[in-house]
Amino acid sequence: MTTEMKKPGTGESRANRKVSCAKSERITQQDRVLEALKRQPMSAAELQCSLWIADARAVVRDLKAKGIRIEKHLYDRPSGRPIQRYHLVEPE
Repeated sequence: MTTEMKKPGTGESRANRKVSCAKSERITQQDRVLEALKRQPMSAAELQCSLWIADARAVVRDLKAKGIRIEKHLYDRPSGRPIQRYHLVEPE
């Protein structure tokens, strides 16, 4: 009783397959933060929670380094300290 077994490496493996990789547009964290700030002013904590970003402050810093104008404004809260929210300054 013998059974024929295929030898590994014969035929087409996943590594050797010809797969067409269509170019897909990557949406970066910077893109997501810009879109969120176009809709409304948001704090770093709000950006992190709503967009699942690890460090929103770093993303905002990188956007500022690219020349995008983002300002911080203080907002009073009913209780506790005021919070700072980022505002996207649209070019005129």
